[in-house]
Amino acid sequence: MASLLLIWRQIQRASQAAKARLALLVKQYRWISSPWTEAAGLLLLALSLNLIGNDRTSLWDRDEPRYAQCAREMRASGDYLHPSFNGEPRYQKPILSYWLMQVGVFVGGDNPFGNRLMSACFGAGSCVLVWRLGRRMFGDSAGRIAGFAMASAPLVIIESKLATTDASLCFFLTLSYAAGWELTQRASRGWAATLWVSLALAILTKGPVAPAFLVSSAVCSWLWCGRPALAWDRLNLRWGLSLLVLLVAPWYLTIAWLSRGDFYRVAVGQQLVNRALEQLESHGGFPGYYVLTTFLSFFPWSVFLPLGLRLLWQQRKLNRSFGYLAGWVLGPLPILELFHTKLIHYYLPAIGGCALVVGWALEQVASSELNLRRWRFGRLALGLLMGIGSVVAVTLLAAVFIAPSELRLPMIVVAVIIAATVLVSAEELRRAATRRAWPILVGGTACAFLLLTGWLLPNLEHRRLTPQVAARLAEVCRETSAQPMLWTFQPPGLVYEFGSPIPIRRDIPWMDRLVHETGAVVAPLLDWEIEALKKDPRLTLERHGEVTGLNIERGKTQTVELVVIRPAPASLLGRPSVDVAIGQKPLIK
Repeated sequence: MASLLLIWRQIQRASQAAKARLALLVKQYRWISSPWTEAAGLLLLALSLNLIGNDRTSLWDRDEPRYAQCAREMRASGDYLHPSFNGEPRYQKPILSYWLMQVGVFVGGDNPFGNRLMSACFGAGSCVLVWRLGRRMFGDSAGRIAGFAMASAPLVIIESKLATTDASLCFFLTLSYAAGWELTQRASRGWAATLWVSLALAILTKGPVAPAFLVSSAVCSWLWCGRPALAWDRLNLRWGLSLLVLLVAPWYLTIAWLSRGDFYRVAVGQQLVNRALEQLESHGGFPGYYVLTTFLSFFPWSVFLPLGLRLLWQQRKLNRSFGYLAGWVLGPLPILELFHTKLIHYYLPAIGGCALVVGWALEQVASSELNLRRWRFGRLALGLLMGIGSVVAVTLLAAVFIAPSELRLPMIVVAVIIAATVLVSAEELRRAATRRAWPILVGGTACAFLLLTGWLLPNLEHRRLTPQVAARLAEVCRETSAQPMLWTFQPPGLVYEFGSPIPIRRDIPWMDRLVHETGAVVAPLLDWEIEALKKDPRLTLERHGEVTGLNIERGKTQTVELVVIRPAPASLLGRPSVDVAIGQKPLIK
C-alpha cells in the first residue's frame, strides 16, 4: 500500500508541468473546454465502455437470445406485430424492443454486436441526459460528475451491453424524469409533450412499470419535502393522456386481437401478477434487496449515496429540486419491494437519479473544501469505498487460483487496477482533493471494465457450451441430413446460434412420430436421456461425439452428446415400455 501511494505522489509531481501546459492549451483553444466538447467526451467514453468486446462475445443466455431470435423471426416472416421465439408466440414483453433491435441489426449485422447496438446507444444517451440535467439543476461541475458517474456505473455498463429491454427503458424513463423536472421550473408544452411521448415509449418497451415508477416517485417526492414538486396543471393531462393513448393503443389493441387475449394472459397474468406473488425462475430476494445490491451495482459511486441523501434531507426545504431528486431515487423502491421476483437490473431506471445525488454531493464537498473525515457520513463513504473495493479486489485475486489459465492474467490486472483506484482516490478524498478524486474513480472503473469486456470475457468464449453445441449440431445435420430436435437441453442461445427454429420434444409419441416421418433426427442429449432411449426398441441411436463446456445458464461445466435417432428395422418394432423410466426425469417443454 505504501509503495502504491509513493508511486502515485511521484506521478502527481511529474504531472504538474503537463497540467500547466494543458491550461495554456485550453486558453488558446477555448473549444476544448466547451460544453459540446465535454458532452462528446462523455458520449465517447460511454459508447466505448458499452461497445468494446460485444463482437467477440456471443449472446448470454437466457434473455439476450430470446430477444435476438424474436427480432430475427420477425424479419424472416415479415410479421412485425406478433413476436415469436422458436416458432411459438412470445408475449412476455411489448413490441418496441424488437423494433429497435431491427435498427441495430441493419447497422451492425445479424450478430451479437448488431443486436446489442441499440442498447449501447440508449445507455450512452442516458448518460448524456443525466449530464445535461445535472448542469441544469446544480451547475456545470455537478452535472459533469453525475454524467461520468453514470457512464462508469457497473449496472449501466452491463445492461448497455445486453440485447434486452433495460437500457432503452432506462433512457425513456430518464427522459421522462428530465422532462418532469423542467416542468417544475416553468410551464412548457414542449416538455409536457416530451414527458408523455417518452412515457408512451417506455410503456411500449416494458409495460405499466414505467407509469408506476413515475407515480411512486411523485408520491415519495411529496412526502420528502411536504409539498408536490410539480404543479398538475403543467402536465396538460387532457391532451397529454390523449397523446399517450394515441401512441400506445394501436399496437396493444392489435396484439389483443391477433393473440385472442393470450398476450394479456401472459404479459399481465404471468409476467406482472406472478412476479408480484411468486419467485419466478428462482429470482427471489429479501426486504431491502435493492438497497444492498445497489452498493455493488453502482460502486464506487454508491458509497456517496448515504451522504448525498443526508444532505438532501437537511436542505429539503430550500429547493424543490431536492425533493424531486429524492423521489427519483427512492420512488421505485416501494414498487420493486412489492414483487417477490427480484433482479438487480429492475432498479436501473433510478440510477440516473442516484448519479445526480452523487454529483451534487461531491460538488458540495469540493466547494466547501472540507475533509470527508470530519463528517460521519463522509467517514462512512470512505469506509465503504475501501471496504467494498478491497473485497472485490481480493475476491478476484482469490478466484485466480481456480480460474482457467487464460483468465488469470486479466483477473490479476483488473484486481490491481481496482485496488490502486480505491487506494489513491481514498487518499485524495482524505486530503480534501475531491476534484482530483472523482476523475480517478471514473478512469479506474472505466479501465477495469474495458479489460473485463475486451480481454477477460472474450478469452472465456471458447469454453462456452451453447455456441459449441450449436455449431456441432449444424455439422451433424449437414452430414446426416437429419432433422434437428431439442430435448431437455434447450437453452435459448442454442436456437439463436443455430439460426432457425428447432422443434422441442413434447412427449414420447410425438418424438416417435417425428423420427418416423423424417427418417432421422439429431439432438444434443444428456447421459440419462441416452440411456432411456436405448431401451426403446422402436429406435436406433448413432453417437456423433460429445461437447463439453461452460453452461452459463446453470453456472457449471456440462457435457452433452450429439445423437442421431433413426427408426429401428420393422422386425424390431414394438410398443416401448420406457415412458415410466423417462418420466423419472423432469422434461421441459
